[in-house]
Amino acid sequence: MKFKRLCAVFQHIEATTSGNKMRQICADFFKTVPKTDMGLVCHLMLGEIAPEYEGIPLGMADKRVVKAIAKAAKKDEAKIKDLLKKKGDIGLVAETLIANKGALEVKQVFTSLTKIAKSSGPGSQDLKTSELANILKKSTSLEAKYLSRIVVGTLRLGASRNTILDALAIAFTGSKANKKQIESAYIKNPDIGTIAEIIAKTGLKKVEKTVVVVFRPIRMMLCQRIKKLDELKQRMELIGVEDKMDGERIQAHKQGNKIQLFSRRMENITSQFPDVVEACRKNVKGNSYIIEGEVLPIDKKGKVLPFQLLMQRRRKYRVEEYVKKIPVTFFLFELLYLNGKSYINTTYTERRKTLKKIVKSGKHICLIKRIETKDLKKIQNFFTESLKRGSEGIVAKSCSKESIYKPGARGYEWIKWKKEYVAGMQDTFDLVVIGAFYGKGKRANVYGSLLCAAYNITKKRFESFCKLGSGFTDKNLAKLPKKLKKYETKAIPKNVLVHKTMKADVWFKPVQVVEVLGAEVTRSPLHTTNIQSGKGLALRFPRFVRYRPDKKPKQATSVKEIKQLAK
Repeated sequence: MKFKRLCAVFQHIEATTSGNKMRQICADFFKTVPKTDMGLVCHLMLGEIAPEYEGIPLGMADKRVVKAIAKAAKKDEAKIKDLLKKKGDIGLVAETLIANKGALEVKQVFTSLTKIAKSSGPGSQDLKTSELANILKKSTSLEAKYLSRIVVGTLRLGASRNTILDALAIAFTGSKANKKQIESAYIKNPDIGTIAEIIAKTGLKKVEKTVVVVFRPIRMMLCQRIKKLDELKQRMELIGVEDKMDGERIQAHKQGNKIQLFSRRMENITSQFPDVVEACRKNVKGNSYIIEGEVLPIDKKGKVLPFQLLMQRRRKYRVEEYVKKIPVTFFLFELLYLNGKSYINTTYTERRKTLKKIVKSGKHICLIKRIETKDLKKIQNFFTESLKRGSEGIVAKSCSKESIYKPGARGYEWIKWKKEYVAGMQDTFDLVVIGAFYGKGKRANVYGSLLCAAYNITKKRFESFCKLGSGFTDKNLAKLPKKLKKYETKAIPKNVLVHKTMKADVWFKPVQVVEVLGAEVTRSPLHTTNIQSGKGLALRFPRFVRYRPDKKPKQATSVKEIKQLAK
């Protein structure tokens, strides 16, 4: 199949806002795709070349793509950089500068993109640039636009994995109703390319035979929310109540002597947690298994430490140094597979009972704290004690006969109750805007997030406290540049303190006050509020509420107030 045909579909999808129309566009197109190209087409529609769990990101930087465009179009790099600043989208830049006949095939593009993604080591960046330049030389304007977006990870057509699964059902079974069987298979084998090829070549029956396989991550089950804790009694009778830990959720897979760890996003993160691998090897029995839990940083006494520390473990280099510097514990709560048997369709009670049999608790791995009760007062007491243990709340799990593990689903079989849901435990802050960062894709030419600060009364300065990117409507975002234009300044104001690594795209005089909702105050190496030993205080999960024209900057939430809240 010619790549320009696929790009024409990309253009059609991108111009469509209706989900139903997107599904139909994809379904009609899938019927015309050669079966051998089906998997490649579906991956490219999502801007990828492999399933997430294989960890093969394209991830070229804009500056490298600029070099490739310059090489392919025989243009000056400086002029291309200027054009990128104006357009804010590398795809539009490539579309403007490149216009060839276009003889590319989907397989050819996929091969080149795979080569780009897998290039590593000395000279790899130049190889990536040359490879991209070579395919751009054979591209039409439209092909160049989407190729450039794919390699920098900004394709974002609007067609999700669910859209594609719906379209596969419509195209190859004649009904969207059959999506359930396809979705069930995808949950067990989260490789959209493989699923697409199977259904295109052999139909629904073979798709339905998809089974759980070790080292192929399963989409993690999610929790639902409730407004009041007493709603639990309406949803469940016998309730298993567990600590809800604020860490890195991990799915550990073992077969023989090999162990791999996968994140919530199904990324392979084995290399980042060698201590967790070793703890699983020593403390969990079984020739093969798939277990789930939450990894948290702990101190020498076993006390849970802030989540931000754990992010330092997300690294490629000096891993062993950080294993010693930031030890962790793996708090287990789920068993999905053991010694050749899938436990997905067994009850929560049975899964927990079997998990308990195979886990020997130690300092770096243990079962998560849990009670089983029908008593709401006991649940409330467990919640209170859970917070003291360093958790962010509780997860209530149904103990009924229907309490199977539902991969990727968010339902009332699991209900979370966090401290910020409780009246009086969620705080708003009046903060001052001191900087802004430009967005990408659809947020190009507008601000994607704002840098906000608290006021230090003693030192008479504004200290950074959070990056605010949530809670804005598209209308709010569109108006931000104009609203803040009058406060722009070329340099960081003298009465503003930010970390040396914090480089906003635009700086502002500290004038505009905004009200921000936040979950909790934690330590951060990136912010300067009450900075001590290189770390300040930061607001987790900030969300824009409203502008506060009634407040002067010096009436913003003070560093002293935040310090007291942190205590």
